[in-house]
Amino acid sequence: MPGDFCEEEFDAVYRRWYRPLLARAAMVCGALHALASDAVQETFIQCWRRMNDPAAEPVRNWGPWLTKTVIRESIKVCGRYPGAVPLEGAESAAQGPDMAALMDVKEGFHQVCRAIAQLPSRQCEVTALYYLADLPTADIAAMLGIEPSTVRVQLSTARRALAPLSARLKQLGLLDGVEGGERR
Repeated sequence: MPGDFCEEEFDAVYRRWYRPLLARAAMVCGALHALASDAVQETFIQCWRRMNDPAAEPVRNWGPWLTKTVIRESIKVCGRYPGAVPLEGAESAAQGPDMAALMDVKEGFHQVCRAIAQLPSRQCEVTALYYLADLPTADIAAMLGIEPSTVRVQLSTARRALAPLSARLKQLGLLDGVEGGERR
């Protein structure tokens, strides 16, 4: 509860949510790990402040609050460094059955993340929350303070903007043939 701050509560939230938030931030930032880490750090700073603010309304479920915050922070961070490019091949060589296929999937993932990051801010937010955070449109609308129909319009507009990638993603098996609609 705000005002009744407990360091153990913050530590528990941090331990529980650090890795999932870093993964979501990395997806939004196009796998630019330094920028994703910055976004996660800023998210936890806001969490700390929120826990210490006696005037703030208590957060009943940290998951959605943190997810929304990390995606917003990721968008802000990526906007500050629009020319940033991930270092390809910086990680050590992985062992797997088909490295060429894995690299194709990785490149497809990077293409999608870069394309999402280039969308207008609201479309980027809605797309990231829907596809990367796996939230239903009603929850996204509540989080962003907009109507569910506005979320659907933003998603539809983003899908049209991302359409040139769909053939490549289907080829890689990253996108099934289902287009549009409400999945939840």
